[in-house]
Amino acid sequence: MSSFTVQPVPTERDTPSGLKYWPLRKHALVIITAGMVAMFAIFSAAGLLLVHVLDDGPVGDWDRSVNQWFEDRRTPTWDDLSYWGSMLSDTLVKVALVAVVGGTMIAVWRRWHDGLILACAVIAEATVFLFTSLVVGRDRPPVEQLDKIPPSGSFPSGHTAAAVAFYGALYVVICCHTPRRWIRSLFLALAVLAPLIVATSRVYRGMHHPIDVMAGALLGVCTVLVVRHAFDAACRDADRDAREGTAEVPDNVRHLDLTRPLEKDIAS
Repeated sequence: MSSFTVQPVPTERDTPSGLKYWPLRKHALVIITAGMVAMFAIFSAAGLLLVHVLDDGPVGDWDRSVNQWFEDRRTPTWDDLSYWGSMLSDTLVKVALVAVVGGTMIAVWRRWHDGLILACAVIAEATVFLFTSLVVGRDRPPVEQLDKIPPSGSFPSGHTAAAVAFYGALYVVICCHTPRRWIRSLFLALAVLAPLIVATSRVYRGMHHPIDVMAGALLGVCTVLVVRHAFDAACRDADRDAREGTAEVPDNVRHLDLTRPLEKDIAS
């Protein structure tokens, strides 16, 4: 007969809370700040090149022709659908999503990292988008706009960037907590489809040119990569502190990806 040992289930008191460790320290903040500055410089330069060099030519003509194509095919049904598609990353919606989804993650997984990844991705994207759009100052497409025109410029698309930043960051967080392929695939589909719906809706409604939403999508991707790198660095710093014994560091903040065991567990 084979014997087995029943392992006691850890209680909340036995498991140190990751909420005791704040990850946004100097190293992570430097990475996020440097990334934002780099993205602002790159996207501003690209936008100015577009406005002052490429807009008055085949590139600009194609860009405007797509908006005209959508305007010629508008219907009340598509007007309504595009409104709700655009709302997937509206300012109030994304703030509410970050608060609710991020807050739930922090409460359930008992560490700051996951909720802060969502918040930092959205805040960093919005900051870079705002200053870039003001510097570039591209006009809106020469069609009827179906939404109120904000003071920011057309390049890049803030709605598209926000959609990629939020839903992309959500996918990153989910991958850090489960190795199950079907769950990862579900959130990957959401991270792709939601921005596509938002981008198409913004072009349809005459709020952005196609190149604007492409730039917005790229800005969102870059933001997620920068934020992921920053929190990876924060976890490496926490792991170093734990090894050196300079701080009490719970295991669930020593690695961002909790689907991988700690090195100490592998060694044992």
